[in-house]
Amino acid sequence: MHTTPKSPKYRMSALCALPLVAGLLLAGCAQTETPAAPAAAEGTSSSAPLFSQLPDSIQKAGTIQIGSAIDYPPFEFYEENGDLAGFEVELSKELEKHLGVPFTWNNAGFDTLLPALTTKRYDVIFGAVNDTKEREESFDMVSYLQSSQGFVAKAGTDTGITKVEDLCGKAIAAVRGGVQPQYLEERSKVCVKEGMAAIDVLTFDGNAQEQLAVKQGRAAAMLENYPTAAFFATNSEGSLEVIDGLQVEKRFFSMVVSKDQTQLRDALQKAWQAIIDDGSYDAILEKWELGAIGIKESVVNPVGAGIEP
Repeated sequence: MHTTPKSPKYRMSALCALPLVAGLLLAGCAQTETPAAPAAAEGTSSSAPLFSQLPDSIQKAGTIQIGSAIDYPPFEFYEENGDLAGFEVELSKELEKHLGVPFTWNNAGFDTLLPALTTKRYDVIFGAVNDTKEREESFDMVSYLQSSQGFVAKAGTDTGITKVEDLCGKAIAAVRGGVQPQYLEERSKVCVKEGMAAIDVLTFDGNAQEQLAVKQGRAAAMLENYPTAAFFATNSEGSLEVIDGLQVEKRFFSMVVSKDQTQLRDALQKAWQAIIDDGSYDAILEKWELGAIGIKESVVNPVGAGIEP
C-alpha cells in the first residue's frame, strides 16, 4: 500500500530550491496497526539530560509510543527488507539521545491516529502532521518543520494546470483523512462561487491508489506535501512529474500530544530545540536534501501564537 524506494538515499535536486511560499499538508495512510519496534524494558533509568523531565509513567514504561502512518516517504516508510527508514526516523534517533528513552513506532491509518491519541493508545502522533488552528484547539502541537504542498501529474501530460484557478473542473486525487482533500474542497467552493466548475476531489486510502489514479488518467493530478510529491516523482521511473511553479498552503509540521500531557509536551519541545542547536537536525535534513524545510526554533502551538512558517 505504499511506494518503497530501493534505498533511503536518493537525489532530489528539486528540493534544494524549494520555495517556501506555500504550505504543508498531511497525507499517507497505512492500513494496519502493528508495532514497528519493541518497547524498552520497564523501569528504565537514564542520565540523558531530559529524562528526569519526562512523566513518571513514561520513565517507568521505558519508551514513548508513537502513532504514525508509515507509508509516507521520505518521512517514514518500510524498506523492501522490512526495516523502518526515513528522515523523521533518523531525527527521532537524535531525540532519543536527549530524552533517554526510545520511541516505539506503531503503524496505523492516518484517520485513526488522532482518535487513538485521545484514548491514550499512543503518547505522541508523529509523521508529517500539519499544524492547524483546529488541531491546536484539541491537541498540543510541537513544531519541527515547515514546507509546502505540491501537485504531481502523469509525466508528459499537458494537464493545463499552472495556477490554482486551473484546478476548477478537474479531478484531483488526495489521501483520505489528510488536509489535502480539505484544501481541495475549499478551493472547489471558490471555483463555483466564481462561476467555474467544481473540483472533482478523488480520495483514496493510501498513496499507492492516488498515484495509480494519476497514472491511469482518472485524475489530472494528485496533491501531496511537497517533499513527498518530489519523492514520488523522482522514484516513479519517469511515470510521474511535479507540476512546476505551483505550490500551496505553507504550514508547520508538528508532533501531536494530548492537552493533559504538558510535561511530555515540554520535554519533546526541549528535545527538538536541543537537536536544532547541536547541529544534528540540520545534518539529517541536508543528508536527505531537505535543508530548505528546516526551522530554527521549535514552538508549542505556533499557529495559536501567531507565528507564521
